[in-house]
Amino acid sequence: MNEQTVRVVEIKQLTPRIKSLRLVSANENQLAAFSPGSHVAVAIPVEQKTKRNSYSLCSSPYKTDVYEIAVLLTENSRGGSEYLHQISVGTELKLGMPKNSFALASLARKHLLIAGGIGITPFLSILATLNRLQIPFELHYAAESPTECAFYEFLQERYSSQIKFYFSHLNNRLDPKQILKEQPLGTHVYLCTPPSLSEDILNTAQSLGYPDAAIHRELFGAVKSNKTKPFTAVLAQSETEIKVPKDKTLLEALEAANIPANYSCRAGGCGACEVKVLAGEIKHLDSYYSPEERAEQDRILACISRAKSKQLVIDI
Repeated sequence: MNEQTVRVVEIKQLTPRIKSLRLVSANENQLAAFSPGSHVAVAIPVEQKTKRNSYSLCSSPYKTDVYEIAVLLTENSRGGSEYLHQISVGTELKLGMPKNSFALASLARKHLLIAGGIGITPFLSILATLNRLQIPFELHYAAESPTECAFYEFLQERYSSQIKFYFSHLNNRLDPKQILKEQPLGTHVYLCTPPSLSEDILNTAQSLGYPDAAIHRELFGAVKSNKTKPFTAVLAQSETEIKVPKDKTLLEALEAANIPANYSCRAGGCGACEVKVLAGEIKHLDSYYSPEERAEQDRILACISRAKSKQLVIDI
């Protein structure tokens, strides 16, 4: 994997649980260019191993000398977000090259952006692009309260006429039907919200006649299940068996066994970690496959989906 070495030059506390990190090249090389909606994988040392978490680039794609990411300290952190919340200015980090699974649709007449909580992060670079090119858009941003709303003051100052906030603490909740029914033909919808809200908006959009191609999603949290069970992954090419515990994903189990595996978003939205399944029953938890593709039971996104059966035979 191609990597860039960066140095933290500024840290801001955006909310009680979200920090932003401003990053520059540690060796005076030019940072890699990126398109709006892109993310990078950050290499994080956890328990003598390297974990890679993906974070959206919040800075403008037109600034090539700096990256900015925002990190939510999760309640059940496995070390990634906790590490990034403890580092200081001057710390060096290894980043993968920017990747984009949330690109803007070039033929859209209007862009409707809907964010929830930390889901605002991929929209920062998108907003900079749409504003610069004077392309019609509006942003709807749901959070618990103004103090839990990352980039609140910046967004109010820069995009006040094109943004609407919703704060559950004030009983001001986002109504998907109200938002979606008022849009002109040719509008594309972009969702980066918790899975439950994303599903609600998706179902509403489909009921109103939005074509599937006009709806774009990026998830930042895995779907939670009370029925998560361990299983065995059988690697057909080497006849090796890998145990996947109930608290780890197939991707994490492969990484722990030093088995090379592709990935990008690590949230089941981009398809980069797709693995062919030769036998076994899949429990799909992704947002990538259509119902018809899921029914074929021949492919799995290793970063999020699991086995319903006791084992899966995969083409690795």
